[in-house]
Amino acid sequence: LDAYNEARRNAARKYTQAFKEIDKIITPTGFCDVGAGICDTCDCHVFHQYTLRMKDVDRDALAKHLNENGIPCGIYYPIPLHLQKAYRDSKYDEADFEVTNELVKEVISLPMHTELDDVQIDFITQTVIDFVQK
Repeated sequence: LDAYNEARRNAARKYTQAFKEIDKIITPTGFCDVGAGICDTCDCHVFHQYTLRMKDVDRDALAKHLNENGIPCGIYYPIPLHLQKAYRDSKYDEADFEVTNELVKEVISLPMHTELDDVQIDFITQTVIDFVQK
């Protein structure tokens, strides 16, 4: 289990490093982050998902582009909790969820698993960067 967790952390470090100079991409952070990235001794985040925030980028077009290039991606979660049937409540106004409504349009999760290698990570990151910078 420790080796699997470390493999995901290493993949996350590589993703974060690749995107660090791209202003339109906000990478995940953890409680034990230091400086501009994930610390080398981090053992609190296992990166079950690696989710980016895309600023001033058509997130849905990016998802389509990734899929067209054979890169699976996910939108977690496309319908915010407050709009799901079980949680709708008329006492809340849509304006009460300003941050949630913004995030639901920006987030996209990249492939994250223990078998990601450098070639795959380079292909994924370069495909994202090329799209964002076009």
